Amino acid sequence: MRPNKNQDYDACIEALNNLQTNAQYIKTKALTNNHNGDQLTQVKKYLYRAGLSLENLDDLSVIHVAGTKGKGTTCAFTERILREHGYKTGFFSSPHLIEVRERIRINGKPISKPDFVKSFWKIYNALDQKKNDEHDMPLFFRFLTIMAFSVFLERKVDVAIIEVGIGGEYDCTNVLRKVPVVGITSLGIDHVTLLGATIESIAWNKAGIMKENCRAFTVPQCQAAMTVLQERSIEKKCQLEIVDDLQFKFPPNKSAHPPHILNLNASLAVALCNAWFLQKNNNNLGPVMSKEITEKALFATTWPGRFHVKHDKNISYYLDGAHTLESITICSSWFKDITRNSQKKKALMFNVTGDRCAENLLKQLQTCHFDAVLFVSNSATRCRPDNSNHASSDELLEKCHQHKKLWLKLEEDSLKKSQMCKAFLTVDEALEFLVNQDQFDLLVTGSIHLVGSVLSLIDPNLND
Repeated sequence: MRPNKNQDYDACIEALNNLQTNAQYIKTKALTNNHNGDQLTQVKKYLYRAGLSLENLDDLSVIHVAGTKGKGTTCAFTERILREHGYKTGFFSSPHLIEVRERIRINGKPISKPDFVKSFWKIYNALDQKKNDEHDMPLFFRFLTIMAFSVFLERKVDVAIIEVGIGGEYDCTNVLRKVPVVGITSLGIDHVTLLGATIESIAWNKAGIMKENCRAFTVPQCQAAMTVLQERSIEKKCQLEIVDDLQFKFPPNKSAHPPHILNLNASLAVALCNAWFLQKNNNNLGPVMSKEITEKALFATTWPGRFHVKHDKNISYYLDGAHTLESITICSSWFKDITRNSQKKKALMFNVTGDRCAENLLKQLQTCHFDAVLFVSNSATRCRPDNSNHASSDELLEKCHQHKKLWLKLEEDSLKKSQMCKAFLTVDEALEFLVNQDQFDLLVTGSIHLVGSVLSLIDPNLND
């Protein structure tokens, strides 16, 4: 147990980063091919050690959301709609952009540093005191999941919006037993070492959050994915409804987001909230959602790091945490469209992590015809505790050089050539270089962690 004098936010982050990260977990499970129910057994064990039970979690009124693309935005819309209707909301999301505490929100705001410290050590010390050996502690994401449940119960939220970490069936958030409303956003190929390399296996995993008698909603999917979702809904004995983007439409030019993506996520959120309202009233007539309040909530929702635009002196930043081929395709089209009338040069800042295929993503990004391309690790500076990476600086920089070589090879094959192509260890070094070159429209993409590191430098008060 840590002494009281060290129980501050930075000490929490240090202790948290010493727990195995999700990236390390993915690597381990890829080697053992063992991403299965063992994870949920482990979560239950640690829940009990932390003083919580499954019966406690049954007291939470939950909206559970899985999917490949649009999970965070859909959850953010859902949270804002319910908050604007007067309900006290809890929201658990991942990953974070700048600070870990962003992952646990009450009424839309990240819990404060003092509250994070208090809740963190309460859970950490309870687990630490009862561990069987030095390795008997939950992984990074499992710990934060347990901590979020604890915070939401302690704060007595009216509704908890829970975003799945990876997959669904075996994700540690799926320890929840009573979930009245479930959402599944657009599906695509991602996390193949854990979820499989086919859209069918990915759909099977995502649909694992469906519960008996819940109302489940999804958006239009390819036929192969939809067939699996429908089969799983029958297996899980729940109702699956398909939501199109006609339930809500943003007026033209209301947002920097691509309209069809925004409308689809907003429509799914509206359907989730409507279903939650109905179950809260036991499907009887009672308070109903206000169209006016709902529209106000949707227009007011912000979710940084997705189709995010920020203008600065020499650089206009276009940030999107796209990391699958489908999302990169949408992202590159968005960037070309939104900068088509700009006279600035075009630049790319890129990184990709895990088992994702950088070559396919970079091929798509070539269509933007960049004047400068910067390959950077996810490190904002030489020392940033909130996004700790256990790889060495040499390993991180080598990865950037690999991406650079790949880009140059693709350029050579397509008879194209960017004016500049460089690799940097940290974001601050890359930005310092770029800002002294010219005026640029800079697209930052490939990793949500990279986007977060850029935002931590250009908008450090984002969470205030």
